[in-house]
Amino acid sequence: MEAKAFDATIGIDVFSTDPPGIGGRLRVHPEDFIVQEIGTDGSVAPLEPTKKQFPDQPGKFIAFYLVKRNIDTIQAIRLLSKVLRISYKRFSYAGIKDRRALTSQRVTLYRGTHDDLVTQPITKIRILHPHRVPKPFLPGAHFGNRFRITIRTFEAKEARARIAEIMNSYMQNGGILNFFGPQRFGIINPTTHLIGKQIILGNLEEALKILTKRRDEAPHSSMEDVEREGELWEYPRRHKNRSYERAVTHYLDKHPGDFQGSLRVLPKGLVRLYVHAFQSYLFNRAVSERVKQGISLTQPGLGDFVMPVSGEIYSVRMVTKEKLDIFDEKVQKGHYKIVVPLVGYDFENIVFNGAMGEILNKLIADEKVTPAHFRFTDLPEFSSRGSFRSLQVKPINFQSLINEGNDPEVIVSFDLQKGSYASIILREFIKPRLITQL
Repeated sequence: MEAKAFDATIGIDVFSTDPPGIGGRLRVHPEDFIVQEIGTDGSVAPLEPTKKQFPDQPGKFIAFYLVKRNIDTIQAIRLLSKVLRISYKRFSYAGIKDRRALTSQRVTLYRGTHDDLVTQPITKIRILHPHRVPKPFLPGAHFGNRFRITIRTFEAKEARARIAEIMNSYMQNGGILNFFGPQRFGIINPTTHLIGKQIILGNLEEALKILTKRRDEAPHSSMEDVEREGELWEYPRRHKNRSYERAVTHYLDKHPGDFQGSLRVLPKGLVRLYVHAFQSYLFNRAVSERVKQGISLTQPGLGDFVMPVSGEIYSVRMVTKEKLDIFDEKVQKGHYKIVVPLVGYDFENIVFNGAMGEILNKLIADEKVTPAHFRFTDLPEFSSRGSFRSLQVKPINFQSLINEGNDPEVIVSFDLQKGSYASIILREFIKPRLITQL
């Protein structure tokens, strides 16, 4: 599938930079995409055992580094819980890492032991440095991630010059648009936001149809394809590796029509991801439309929201006529940054104004949702308050190394604060023609 068409399905219609990309492909091998979590103290999660000591502390939690290859975090935790014969609810972690990658991150296990984690060999997973700690690692409790990414089959002769041009372009523009990447929506079948929208609208049966329905093995199936393909609950029975879908199917076999109960069979974090994916889709569309309308990315306008660069969400302010010059100065000095709403129920009493407000108002009207839709009376655990997200992001300590020869490659390394996607950074440098390049 062409990357342009795929991007449009997840709300991305623009690039942040004008120079042509270098081409090439990511993730030819899982080791081509290495992700190491960065803690709030600046420590980097190791991929191999280290000489560092991790003494036990008083507490009910066992902390460890989860190193995984070609499996996502939720699946890895589910696999680990199955092997250990304990509930996956006893595990906690700061963030979800890529599936098609080699990654390392911190995880905690409630009421576990060191022996639980070191005596079980598990395919695709390694456990490093288990030690006792007093508190769990909670979602968002990390600074970000360190990436080392190999780009293969690129246009070698012009790569060096193009990389420099792209870097210069995004620095002049204030950064790279902070889109949510394809991983948030599904690489093969980008449907997580479609599931989330139906959950938000209360159409749980429709949400489960999309979740469990067979789709073509390429990322081009449409909603019409879903409707045409007949019986809705059969696909998981024919594809044994789709554990979440099979769990829903099994529950509905025993409890016909209990769609609320079937959602609760799934990990809470997974269902929340569906809801967040729809918020992410709205964000992507809003940012794309801002660019297409020529609204400044570096100067706040009336109705924009700004936040201190240190990230205190409680300090977000809407730009008014009276405060326009004040906030513009703060943004230009690097003390504040422009942020865009991730619409949720906290926005019920907020009136969106200005050019960006018009974009947001039209967008949610077109999607037939309101902020109130994100508050679920019957499924309160999946409700979403909403938040704000930076309009742009800059990769930290970006470096590139070009290895020429019979099998040329570009190796890039950089850090990103939590919530931003390396694939979006690499999209600017590759300018892919096909989605398979990412």
